[in-house]
Amino acid sequence: MKLIKLTPLFLVVLLLLSAACNDNSIEKPQQDSTKKRFSFAAWGGPGNGTEEEQKARLKKLADAGLTDILPNAGVDRLKELIAMSKEYGIRVHAWHWMMNVGGNKECQEHPEWFSVNSLGQNCKDFHPYVEYYKFLSPFAPGAREYIKRGVREKAKIEGLASVHFDYIRYVDVILGADLQKKYKHNGGELIQDRILPEYDFGYHPIARKGFKEKFGVDPLEMDDKEENPAWQQYRMNAISSLVEECVQICHEEGTEASGAVFPFPQLAREYVRQDWGHWNLDTFYPMAYKKDHQGNMNWVGFATKEGVRDLDAGQNLITGVLVGHYGNNMDDFEEAIVQAHDNGAEGISFFTAGSLSDEHLAIIKKYNDKYNN
Repeated sequence: MKLIKLTPLFLVVLLLLSAACNDNSIEKPQQDSTKKRFSFAAWGGPGNGTEEEQKARLKKLADAGLTDILPNAGVDRLKELIAMSKEYGIRVHAWHWMMNVGGNKECQEHPEWFSVNSLGQNCKDFHPYVEYYKFLSPFAPGAREYIKRGVREKAKIEGLASVHFDYIRYVDVILGADLQKKYKHNGGELIQDRILPEYDFGYHPIARKGFKEKFGVDPLEMDDKEENPAWQQYRMNAISSLVEECVQICHEEGTEASGAVFPFPQLAREYVRQDWGHWNLDTFYPMAYKKDHQGNMNWVGFATKEGVRDLDAGQNLITGVLVGHYGNNMDDFEEAIVQAHDNGAEGISFFTAGSLSDEHLAIIKKYNDKYNN
């Protein structure tokens, strides 16, 4: 075989071409090299009070082994918390509501931004389940720009661990079995043994127009519109593309993107039209709230395992549990940690930091010592 002699100039060109091919203009932020093998986190923060009182609470959380908090706060407050938490080795994430905007004044001035159900009811004025359920539509250009602007504002904060997306979905098509018992439907009992039109959202005029252009039929005119798989996927894709754009924004600003999602991909798709098994988030926090779905202790492990199965390389999963679902049963609370760990989660997150008692923190410390020391 003939050998090719490489001149010094040619070698330089090769090196430059190689560097150009490997240069990504938007790189995923480097993960913290000090990350624990199994981490402990909590939605919320140190609460109110003086700075000394807040620091005392942060120290208490850190002493138990918590390394991450996810407060729902504005930019200035997040900067305060980052400065305070750094002393205790706690990372701060910006818990950020996405599609559900509550009573946001700017959004209220744009009714065309809101999601619409199959009855034509606009989520600005019709509030399913609870008053604060006011969801934007991922098909409305103005709504998408508003959401992306909010993500970028948080992502720019120096020292932030991630922008943590929440309510990145549609209104609940179906509530968990136990949750259904808490709400009324037309003055009577809420029974969701089928998809009810009041809760079937995603029929924004732009969505209907785009679907008709692609498939030749207005989804409202389909006999099986509630169950039609193409129409379901079409709506989910709109959320997924928004997620991609928001993740890119976070990475541009040098921070990670995480998100609170429904317990596992299949349930998320069915209950809230959330296709998170195909998302490019850095870290997922599936809310494995067992009581919402009449689950026993195995619910936490099952949800964790199903979620981990769909992860791509480099993605992480932190199992979320609702502390109040365990009451005073510390054995079950302890078992939830074990279930998350043994089924492949990178950690566990508690809703909320303020609900963690000294007894809870002692259990967390026990497992932090066991898994990380």
